[in-house]
Parts: sequence; C-alpha cells; structure tokens
Amino acid sequence: MATAAPRAAGRPTQDAAAELRERLLSAATQIFRAEGFGAARVEEIAALAGISKTTVYRQFGTKEDLFRAAISHGMQDLRGRIEQLLKPSREFEKTLSLLLRTLTEHMAATDTIQITRVVVGESNRFPDVANGFVRYVNEMLEPVAEFIASAARGGTIKVDDAPAAARDLLTLVAGSTEVLMGIPTTRAHREQRAAHIQQLLLSAWRYTQSSQTHEPQV
Repeated sequence: MATAAPRAAGRPTQDAAAELRERLLSAATQIFRAEGFGAARVEEIAALAGISKTTVYRQFGTKEDLFRAAISHGMQDLRGRIEQLLKPSREFEKTLSLLLRTLTEHMAATDTIQITRVVVGESNRFPDVANGFVRYVNEMLEPVAEFIASAARGGTIKVDDAPAAARDLLTLVAGSTEVLMGIPTTRAHREQRAAHIQQLLLSAWRYTQSSQTHEPQV
C-alpha cells in the first residue's frame, strides 16, 4: 500500500503555523497582563506556550514587537458584541439597559482591567500601543454613536452631538472608583450602577417614552 510522502522538516503546515501563533500570543497576553512589559520574560512566555525561546524570536523578532502583537490580540471584539445588542427594532430604553449592563460587566472583567493598566503603564515606552488602544475604543463607540443619533432623529431623545454622547456614556461606565482601581464588585452592585447611569442619561438626553419601536432604516 502506498504511503504519503513525508512533509519536509521545519516547514509547518499553514494550520499548524496559525495554531502556533495563536498559542504564543495567548501566552504572551497572559504574561504581559499579569506582569507588565519590564518584568515579563520571554523564557516564561515560551514555556507557557510550550515552545522554545528561539521560536518566539523567530515569530516576532523582538520582545517589543511581541508585546505590541499581544496587546492587540488581547483586545476583545467588543464592537461586534455591541452591534448585536443595538437592534433597530428593539425599544430604546431596553436597548440602552442591555448596552450599559454589557459595558459595565466588560469594564469589571479582570482581563479588561489588566490590559488597561498595562497599556497606561507602558504608554510612554509604547505610544503606538496607546494610540492603537484609543483607536480601538473609538471604533467600539461608533455603533453606539449611531444608535444615539438614530434615536435622536426619531425624536426619542434630544442629542445634538451623538459621538460626544457616546463618549459621555463610556466615561460614566469606566470612571467609577472601582473600575479605575480594579476593585472587585458584585453583580448586584454593577447592575445597580448600570441602572443609575441609565437614569442619568435618560434625563440628560430628555428621553421621550414611546410605545412604538423604531423600524430599521433602509
């Protein structure tokens, strides 16, 4: 019976190479989040990923480049999750509640707190990483701004600057002492805070309750 020709040594398949890179980035993200850039050791990252230090440098060249890639890898696709929440057919107040609860839970997550601390702590050494983080936040807020603008066009709320309103919303969520200090909170506390923020926004945006839902715009 014929056997398949052996694959040349040192030439991983495309799938194997992608799996190796994903494993390495996951390990690097975990170490950098926990220890920061300065204290993290490439040997520790390699050991966690189950590869050699030589392979790490072959993949990324320098520790600095690995850090940049790991921070980018660690940013969850929050925008995609938000877009799923902002359905045009859903009542405005209910959608806002879901959005605020989602953001409050995201900001309280250990991974979010750690990655934010690392980016802020290393912003002088890696201004490009800090700028990338700002772009990530701005992109995440784009569907929120459109949600606010759509409600304003429909007369549900009165907001003149939707992007500014979206930034205000995020500031209220992210600006609590617990979030800034990384202090653990209970789910009940977070839900209470989200509800309080919602009442502030509905008042500031002069929300007009309506029994009709918004139809998707075409």
